Amino acid sequence: MTSLLCFMLLFNIHYIQSSYLGRDIQPLGSITGLSPDDPYIEIGKDMNLTCVLNNESVLKQYPNKKICFDAKRNFSDKDITVINKTAAMLHVVNMSLSDKGAFNCVLSLDCSNLLNETWVHGQIVAVGLPPDVPSNLTCISYNFDNMTCTWDPGRPTHIHTTYRLYWTIQ
Repeated sequence: MTSLLCFMLLFNIHYIQSSYLGRDIQPLGSITGLSPDDPYIEIGKDMNLTCVLNNESVLKQYPNKKICFDAKRNFSDKDITVINKTAAMLHVVNMSLSDKGAFNCVLSLDCSNLLNETWVHGQIVAVGLPPDVPSNLTCISYNFDNMTCTWDPGRPTHIHTTYRLYWTIQ
């Protein structure tokens, strides 16, 4: 299941890279420093995302443009910290379910009006809750030929959650 999840995440990132605004393009940089390190962010927690351009020549190709971030939520200049000419960090406070999806790093003349932006890189982020410890576990065995188990998983996590049950005969 982990390999399937990794494949889906890599596929989604590749899909963003290869189809932003319907164009087949190569990334001009990378997104690093996702904090927390996992693309799964807990509801209510803050997230930092750093965009790094491949090199300063990218800025020469796109004069007067600066690093901005594009996602479902609108960001202001106070949400973005310029680290240097080729790097900027987005700080998102209080992540919510509506924030899940693609976060794109773009070059634009105006971060509040993302028209004619140039795509740099993207990151898929899932937002949810950690799973509760399952309770009320009940199993029925039919002559060790078949076993059926049920449990209460707790509150909804809003992210894909897999439960695995292991048993041994003693």
